[in-house]
Amino acid sequence: MKTVRQGDVLLKPATIPADAKRVKLRPIALGERTGHHHSLMSNVAERPIEDLVEMYEKDGQTFVRVLGEPEEVSLVHQQHKAHTIDAGEYVYVPQVENSDWGTREVID
Repeated sequence: MKTVRQGDVLLKPATIPADAKRVKLRPIALGERTGHHHSLMSNVAERPIEDLVEMYEKDGQTFVRVLGEPEEVSLVHQQHKAHTIDAGEYVYVPQVENSDWGTREVID
């Protein structure tokens, strides 16, 4: 399992807390300016993404569990190359930028 970075999204290997709440699958991040999104997609026509990915939340953090075989799930965005995601558990880490005025989340 490897860390995956795509633009302002970082998926880092992690253990999903036992008390995390399962939520409906949705884009991992939405572009505030462009309307683009970072989403998980099935690479297998006969396997819907809902059968391959579970999403959880706890204390404001988003976690994903990727199931299935290698190469079956990709992280996609309209302006970036798709990245395949290994099976396993991940936490979404919002990317930040630092400036003379402080730190803030990256706005896409």
